[in-house]
Amino acid sequence: MNMQNIVITSGCKYVDIDAYASMIAYRELLKTTSDANVIASTTATPNQSVPPLILDLKYSLDDLTKDENCKYILLDVSNPDFFDTQVTVDKIVEIIDHHTGFEQHWASYPNIKTQIEFIGSICTLIYEKIIESGHTEILDTDMCKLLIAGILDNTLNLKSSITTDRDRVAYNELLKLGNVSEDFCKEYFSACESGVMKDFEKAIRDDLKVEKAGVLPEVIGQMIVLNLDNFDHEKMNKIFADYPEWMMNVVLLEEGKSYIYFGGDGVKQRLEHLFDKRCENDELLILDKFLLRKQIMEKAREASSM
Repeated sequence: MNMQNIVITSGCKYVDIDAYASMIAYRELLKTTSDANVIASTTATPNQSVPPLILDLKYSLDDLTKDENCKYILLDVSNPDFFDTQVTVDKIVEIIDHHTGFEQHWASYPNIKTQIEFIGSICTLIYEKIIESGHTEILDTDMCKLLIAGILDNTLNLKSSITTDRDRVAYNELLKLGNVSEDFCKEYFSACESGVMKDFEKAIRDDLKVEKAGVLPEVIGQMIVLNLDNFDHEKMNKIFADYPEWMMNVVLLEEGKSYIYFGGDGVKQRLEHLFDKRCENDELLILDKFLLRKQIMEKAREASSM
């Protein structure tokens, strides 16, 4: 009997640290707990949330291999419009996601195991699976750093409103298990920021979300920085010059605020109405607390459905 080949993958446009780390960690778990030949690969490119600090760890993704008989596991995505291009629905065996909304869709596919629930990070869910399996030997220092980085990035240093107690428990336990210093947090975010600033335009373009959500512009960028010291407003405006409407969510970790830059006729009025807050000027709205892009989009969708 041929060994079953399983490919763990994620979305089609880019892979962030949450997907990157969880794909690798789940591969290591399934290698330990199943007889399948398991690889973690993607046709997408890791974005700037996967800096050299992470790429230099001993764990990495596998090279993509063509295999018409393989089965797929999807992490950090459940909307079929955004699946990795190598995936066909008839070959999916499992979906694990923390973006809710497609639970009913996959309920009609009884052969696909699904876990879709609201939580800050996919890395938290994979950590929990490792603990439940009893194979904590997987959680060496480098693996813990991978999972910690995914949790930190997706929960904005555990300060985002999407952070759950489960995320906090996972983070604290991973620090202990991997003997990782809390200084790793600032080290990680500084490494991400340095990578972004080296090629600011590419970093923003590669991470653009082009999706209609309520009153928001269709083109939405996002950047997470410690502060605005190195933020290049001129390059930002150049990036969005060809779009009639756009917005850019700049999350300032040190201030704990979102600076939303925008352009286009009527965008200012729509944002003021959505957030019930006056803009600073014709190109900037400052929120008293930071929100992730996905939270802003969800807020806009909810408002449009009322």
